[in-house]
Amino acid sequence: MSNMDNKDTQYQIIANSLITTGIFAISDIENKSKLSRESIGKILRKLVNANILKKTSNKGKNVKYKLTRHIVAITFIFNHIDRLNIDNFARAWNVSTNSAKKYIKQFIDDGIINKFGTPPQKIIYTINSQKHNYNFSKEQTEIIEKYYLYTTPDGQLLEGIKGFVYWAENKSKRKNIESLAQEYLDIRKKYYDQRNGILMIDATDKLKNIFHENVYIKKLFHQDFDALPIFGKTKLSQMIRIAKSGHTNKFLMISIVDKIQKSINNIFTKYNIDCVGFIPPTVIRKTQIMTFTANKLIIPCDRINISKIKNLVPVQQKSLKKIEDRILNAKETISVENTKKYKNILLIDDVTGSGATLNETAKKIITQNIAQNVYAFTITGSAKSGIFDIIPEA
Repeated sequence: MSNMDNKDTQYQIIANSLITTGIFAISDIENKSKLSRESIGKILRKLVNANILKKTSNKGKNVKYKLTRHIVAITFIFNHIDRLNIDNFARAWNVSTNSAKKYIKQFIDDGIINKFGTPPQKIIYTINSQKHNYNFSKEQTEIIEKYYLYTTPDGQLLEGIKGFVYWAENKSKRKNIESLAQEYLDIRKKYYDQRNGILMIDATDKLKNIFHENVYIKKLFHQDFDALPIFGKTKLSQMIRIAKSGHTNKFLMISIVDKIQKSINNIFTKYNIDCVGFIPPTVIRKTQIMTFTANKLIIPCDRINISKIKNLVPVQQKSLKKIEDRILNAKETISVENTKKYKNILLIDDVTGSGATLNETAKKIITQNIAQNVYAFTITGSAKSGIFDIIPEA
């Protein structure tokens, strides 16, 4: 038997035709495979009877074949093509891209297909070969589905139970995954004070613990923690990391801005903010999340000019282990220029570890008599010191 007569090879040709050129006639496969029309007809009849292919008409020269929207058809196509995009499905189903998105969503919701990547990048789909038989409680399921996100080494963005199971089976090295799920709940209850409807986190006391009497910030707030013990980066923290990964991802950055707008509004109202400043990035990237955030946030006041002094070798704060080095780095690289005077300024940054950059920026603002009080907000912040307070939604 030649390679062209092999059943898998014949199916591969059909699968490739579906995703590249769309609906096809027997003659299209005949030209590609060099099989007889009779042999191709038998193969196609078998696939039609198996509910994998559907004929566009019952008989005649205009008979063509397209992929059905049954799970057996999805399994068939993924048996021969590892990864597909939405255009592949649109061609195979002979529908518009928008229709294909609607159809594919059901398979994603049912856990049959995995989706990874975020707009405007090309979304890729794979079949979900991982099924779990873990008996999670209702509370565990609800919390994990709402808050858990895991980014796989190959770039898949797995949310909820799917991501948690992937991480637990491949990274945690723990055998009892049900107990690990409960531990995730317990840690969240500990760090989020067992309250629902979290608005933001007050981490002001952390600054006092680090800088003692040299604190120049009245209040420091985080939208969420950067990471939790055992379970690593939080969902929001991973969203920031993806947004800063080098690809312009407006969809993800808009989601981040939407998440923090309510907290920003709360700070403006409560502390009578009359000016805002955005901490500039150290490393030049294609995607600057703080620039995007500054443009998209609704800010009803003046903006102060804060810049980074460009050195020969930019040094990120996270690379410095000693707090003294972080303070020096911020002192020597941050510049604040403004001639107008304000009462209450709000500084905004994406991620905060020690808070050295924010505190040194606040120090410059205070010592230059630019403002009387400086408040600070970061999208995520470190939970390592364990000194914080949860601010619930009203």
